[in-house]
Amino acid sequence: MTKYLLLAGLVLFVWWAWRKARTKRGAAAQPMREVERMVECAHCGVNQPVSESILANHRYYCCAAHFRQAQSDDG
Repeated sequence: MTKYLLLAGLVLFVWWAWRKARTKRGAAAQPMREVERMVECAHCGVNQPVSESILANHRYYCCAAHFRQAQSDDG
């Protein structure tokens, strides 16, 4: 009976060690995403990443239409 308990304990230990190694490897394989700065559209106030916005006259716009509307409102 003791042999079976030791064998079951060994099997459980190997299974636990395999799962732990597998989860550590999976977490390390995922690259860290870089956080991008968000800006607000000067016309409508929508927040979006800097890479998707239009910078003009030191202001950010979400689209060309809002940039044109802001220019016509200022004129």
